[in-house]
This record gives sequence, structure tokens and C-alpha cells, in this order.
Amino acid sequence: MTDLPDSSSGREPRSVGALPQGLSTGATVLVAGSTDPSHHAVGFQIVSRLGDADDAVLAVTTTESAGETVEAAERVYPDGDSPRLGVVDTSSRQQSIAAPAGEVPTVYTPSPGDLERLVVGLTELSADGPPATGARHLLVRSLTPVLATVPTDQVCSMLAQISGIRTDSGVTLVGVDYTAHDEETMAALAERVDGILWVAPGSDGTLDLEYEPARGRFEEFSRRPR
Repeated sequence: MTDLPDSSSGREPRSVGALPQGLSTGATVLVAGSTDPSHHAVGFQIVSRLGDADDAVLAVTTTESAGETVEAAERVYPDGDSPRLGVVDTSSRQQSIAAPAGEVPTVYTPSPGDLERLVVGLTELSADGPPATGARHLLVRSLTPVLATVPTDQVCSMLAQISGIRTDSGVTLVGVDYTAHDEETMAALAERVDGILWVAPGSDGTLDLEYEPARGRFEEFSRRPR
């Protein structure tokens, strides 16, 4: 796996370290970083470890364009052995929701806060059904721009609506910059997921990952660096 450029911040990119015990497919996981997890394509890196080339990935991007999202995925899979990809692009202002188009099926929505069209876009991209021999994964690369404009309870309702997009053998990864949100918001999100994957810079230049079940230990949010 190659390192990924952080086009949003200019910082040196980091690869994820070893996947922690407990993180597996068949789950919905909140990926909580001290910076936005999409900057280092954390979701794609995790799926590359858990899945295989027969899989499909539906990605919602709120901080980068569809093209930048495709480029990030291609860097995670430098040999071209990548799963089938579909993108819901909520950040490219010049596009509309008209239809999937292009080499990578892409549906455009007006803004990250348009939850109705986000759900419609994912539904459209998933209409062909899951792969015949692989899993379908769902990546919401960053919820932080969504939470900036939409009440938390509506975001939680949206997460419930899209929970069936992944297959039983797939994984749903929902990214968030936890430093941008209060404990009440994080606790509400934690109620909608099976576990929380905390992401932090490691001493060896990688990203350290720590997994905890969503229930029972969320009080540890208060000790996270902000």
C-alpha cells in the first residue's frame, strides 16, 4: 500500500497501522479521528485490508470531489486490483443528481446537508444489487460537513436509513473529525453504530487505530486529545 497525499491540508499523508482486534466486516463503525479521516483515505485503507477485489464500495464524499475520491481509492489499490466503486458526490457544486455517469458511477447532490438526495443517490447506485461473489461496503468518508448544517437527530435517522446498503459480509465506515463535535453529538452517533475506531497519529509515522464497542466505554471520549 502506498502513502496517500493529503490534498486538503498539505500535511504528509499517513498509512494506517495494524487493524485492531474486534474490527471486522458485518459491522457499522464510526471512524473518529483527531483530523478528518478522509484526508488520509482511512476508510479505503481499512476496506483494502478487510475486503478483496470481488467486492464493491459505495462512497459518500463530502469534502472532496468524485474525481479526488476515485484518485484516493486508486492510490490505495496501486496495482489496479480494486473493488467496484460508486460515488455520491455532495461537494461538486456544478453537478446535479440527474443520473449515474462516467467510468465510475457517480451521483451528484447539491450539498452535504441534502440528506434526502444523499439517500436517493445511494439507493440508485445500489440498484444493480451486490456483487455476485463479493461483499458490498459503504463509506461515508466524513460526516463532519453534514453535521455542520443538519441537526444530529436527522443525521442519525439518515444513518438508520442507509444501514441496509452494505451486505452482511460488508462493513460500513462513517468518518468524523471528533474534535469538531461535542460529547453529546458523539454519543448520539455512537448509538447508531456497532463500534468506534479511534484514529490518531502514531510515533512511527503511521496512524494508530484503537477499536472499542460503541456501548459501555464511550466515557473515554473525554480523554481524547482535542
